[in-house]
Amino acid sequence: LSQFEMLWLLLKIRPALLHVPHFTVPFLWPGKIVVTIHDLIKHLSKGPATTTRSPAVYWLKYLQYLFIVWFTVRRAAHIIVPANFWKYELIKRFKIPAVKISVTYEGVSPLFLSGSSSAVDIPDYRPYILHVGNVYPHKNIPLLLDAVKELNGEVLAILVCARSVFTQKIQALIDEKYLNKWVKFFGSVSDSQLHYLYQNSLALVFPSLIEGFGLPGLEAMAAGTPVIAARASVLPEIYQDAALYFDPKSASDLAQKIGILISDSALRSKLIAKGKKQVKKYSWSDMSQKTWAIYRKELR
Repeated sequence: LSQFEMLWLLLKIRPALLHVPHFTVPFLWPGKIVVTIHDLIKHLSKGPATTTRSPAVYWLKYLQYLFIVWFTVRRAAHIIVPANFWKYELIKRFKIPAVKISVTYEGVSPLFLSGSSSAVDIPDYRPYILHVGNVYPHKNIPLLLDAVKELNGEVLAILVCARSVFTQKIQALIDEKYLNKWVKFFGSVSDSQLHYLYQNSLALVFPSLIEGFGLPGLEAMAAGTPVIAARASVLPEIYQDAALYFDPKSASDLAQKIGILISDSALRSKLIAKGKKQVKKYSWSDMSQKTWAIYRKELR
């Protein structure tokens, strides 16, 4: 909805409290607003390399984005974020009081906790590592490719993501590094197919430099798959000691961690057990209860 359409609708129904699940709040609505800010990735990952737009259009849109977020954090009666990392980032950047921000962790679909899955044809006999998500620059995929190259064919890397201009750029990098035999793109898959890919992988690899929450890692843990994650942004907060961490600026460190999981079955089993325990800390039910408590507090 446009700003005017939203305002017309709100004037019609006149809610006591409006929860906007995105940072674009209705500017002209005078009522009380709770807003969810999922991340500030655009604050931390910026520049023409992060977009398909022309530089002039990008910077115009970026300035607009900065203003909207600035307005939103001041306009909202309360802000919900998915991790303490983003709470502290908001406090640091916008000088807002901590009591105005609540952390409500996200949950994991029950499907990934079940045993049901749909088989996917994997075009190789080697163990494979999995990456799930887009391939925007902050996802740090070139470092993953360098790690795969260092492993020299010990593992296959499967990248599950929708096709975009950025996948074309990564494919060009794969061609340039002669990695076509070792790196495969899968397009969009169903949740049951994704569950199968998690279950049968050596590990989920999460090289991201910045992440809003890191849900694929929890999905992998729920499916009984070890997680190798960058020691960056929210990931250590969400995964705690249930993941194997690496330096997100070192392909050699990532390659070493993958190699360890190939050879150390005891460590792999330990990470699987820790992951199963860790994922129990996150549920959509808990999130909804905490959100409801925020509503009640704001309506007093």
